Amino acid sequence: MAGKKTKAAKSEPTFEERLAALEGVVDDLEGEELPLETSLERYRQGVEHLRACRALLDDAEARLAELVGEGADGEALEQPLRVGDEGLEPADDPDP
Repeated sequence: MAGKKTKAAKSEPTFEERLAALEGVVDDLEGEELPLETSLERYRQGVEHLRACRALLDDAEARLAELVGEGADGEALEQPLRVGDEGLEPADDPDP
């Protein structure tokens, strides 16, 4: 049972930790003569880190909001943002 507590207490790696691990994989694959099986395993690990980074970025994007004013009760009003080629834009902006 102690193993379950340790596992439950262990948190997921942060975006920065995942990105650093991904960079380590890239360095390994670019800089060394690795055996084929090791290269494939490192590549698999890199894909796992890349997917996790994308998921974390998607989550962060979903939480972004633009302050658009103040409501009658004095509370800040927020509007979700859409990230596009032009940068950050309000999600309901009629001109994409």
